[in-house]
Amino acid sequence: MKYEMMTILDAKQSDKALEKKVDELKKFIEEHGFKIVDEDVWGTRKLAYKMNGHKDGYYIIFNFEGEPAGIADLNKDLAIMVGLVRYLLIKVADDYVLMRYDKDANLAPATTGKQKLSKHAEELSKKVASSSKKEEKVEEKEEKKEKEEAKEENKEELDEKLQAIVDDADIDL
Repeated sequence: MKYEMMTILDAKQSDKALEKKVDELKKFIEEHGFKIVDEDVWGTRKLAYKMNGHKDGYYIIFNFEGEPAGIADLNKDLAIMVGLVRYLLIKVADDYVLMRYDKDANLAPATTGKQKLSKHAEELSKKVASSSKKEEKVEEKEEKKEKEEAKEENKEELDEKLQAIVDDADIDL
């Protein structure tokens, strides 16, 4: 049987620590009787929403095959792995082929001319790219608004202190 597992590691780790975690993940997979067929490293990406306080994650996809008996134990080991933010493990069809993710949010086979994207896939990749830009703009606006609110609070606090000084009878102005 074939399986695919997407993992999101804590991106705040050093490169050596990430490399060690990737090796540990491979070791877990192989220890449970599976053979790694393919892997695709996406690298550090912004998460769609905060997960356990993380804004960024280091994405890796593994394709492996083997008997389903080891899946339960693999899930148990992954559930307690330190530095693993999330993972998703699914069974895939026997003829499934991993499509690589290009850094430009396009699929690599489409850019090399070996395989064309369907219209739906092209539209979806455009939506993903535009939505991530919109999210960045929203975050920038929120940060700007928070800064303005902090300035306003600071201004009000200073006004209160100044009024207290003016109202103090012991001080001659």
